[in-house]
Amino acid sequence: MVVLGVGLRASSKRSSTVVALDQDSSILSMETFGEDDELAQFAQDRKPGLISIGAPLGLPLGLCCLESTCSCDFATPQRKGRLSELELSRMGISCFFTNKGSIIRSLIYRGIALRERLQGLGFQVVESYPHATKMILFGDKVPPKNSAASLAFLKERLSPLIAGLDNHMDSNGCDAVLNAYTGLLHTQDGTDVLGDEQEGILVLPKLPR
Repeated sequence: MVVLGVGLRASSKRSSTVVALDQDSSILSMETFGEDDELAQFAQDRKPGLISIGAPLGLPLGLCCLESTCSCDFATPQRKGRLSELELSRMGISCFFTNKGSIIRSLIYRGIALRERLQGLGFQVVESYPHATKMILFGDKVPPKNSAASLAFLKERLSPLIAGLDNHMDSNGCDAVLNAYTGLLHTQDGTDVLGDEQEGILVLPKLPR
């Protein structure tokens, strides 16, 4: 079985990355894409058992959109995001909250549209969060994402876990690999989940007990 990991950008004008990982944690391919059509075609060609996307894939209960002009509101008063995001915050893992003030609104909309499209094609889709995955796997000393130190750090620590890493991959490629690995763990009963089904659950490597 093949697992796809997607490092998704908010806009199709910037290249996103998709990684195909086999059950032995070996990279079969790593490709970039712009339009959602390209990812849908890649999935249809690869026929993965699971697609793991590193972006919010649902809205909080009560919200039909993230537009400030709409009257929709949180079903639970004084909430500021989805349950999964509140649980991450309690764990000390930073994240962007899904609400009408979100600075990643375009990414959220794109993630939701992709989930719906890929599920409509018959694929199982899960939400992952590369920052949370690397915090759980490698501790809280991970360098800032966009630094050169971060790339070196991640490549060194991912190498024992993933075969076929590209030495030239960028931070988005690292995110795609982290998402693919989280998806692979999910197929092997190696994950925990946060949140609830109605808002969308977040898949994480198993948490320390």
